[in-house]
Amino acid sequence: MRKSGSRLLRWFLIVAIMTITGCANNQQAYQKAFDSQHSLIQNQSNFTQSPESIFKIVKQIYIQQGFTIESADLKSGIVKAVRNMQDKENSEISYNISASADISEVTDAETTVSLSASEQTILHRASTTWWHLLWILPIIPTGTEYQTLVIKEGNITDPGFYTDFFNSVRVAVTKYDLAVKAAAAKAAEKAEAERVAAEKAAKIKADKEAKAAAEKAEAERVAADNAAKIKAEEEAKAAAEKAEADRIAAEKANVEKSAAEKGPLQ
Repeated sequence: MRKSGSRLLRWFLIVAIMTITGCANNQQAYQKAFDSQHSLIQNQSNFTQSPESIFKIVKQIYIQQGFTIESADLKSGIVKAVRNMQDKENSEISYNISASADISEVTDAETTVSLSASEQTILHRASTTWWHLLWILPIIPTGTEYQTLVIKEGNITDPGFYTDFFNSVRVAVTKYDLAVKAAAAKAAEKAEAERVAAEKAAKIKADKEAKAAAEKAEAERVAADNAAKIKAEEEAKAAAEKAEADRIAAEKANVEKSAAEKGPLQ
């Protein structure tokens, strides 16, 4: 147990020395935080989509890659997310990654995305506690102690990290553009179908109205012809009746005239 305690003590001392040494070095390094040599590389890219569209795509990529969204503000264009990753080769090591994306409109046809990220390398250790005989000899295990230490932290400067992110954004943007084009094509097809249907309906309506107008005109013509025929027949009948009455009156007048000329009977 003394050897185990000694190793644990040495381990803490090494970590402490590394931390102190790192802090001492950073006291000089942080003064160069805005130096061009310390700026991130390949952590910006431009897109032709709107900020609103890129904002949605960035959130989707975070989620697809296992990040948890901490905050997302469309007005400022900032999306912050975190992810915890287990080291594939060492089960005692994990990484806490914090990423911040800024989506800004440059022009009406251009949007800039900037990404910065930091990571913490976490060491997870589990040790068994023992009951000691006479405070010297470990006899019975009494439990397990879990220890977590940050053994490294800082900004992620590897260009490949940012290249992977923007490659994912470009793939998602391509899918988004295809989806937009497909939706536009579908909308155009729907509009064309509606236009054809409207024209067809208008033609059917016009044909019906023309047919109804023709039928009405024919009915009016037939009615007019019938009315004219009836009127002509009535006028002819009246004329015939008048002519007959005139004939009878003339014959009567002739008879009366002939009787008057002959004089009274002897």
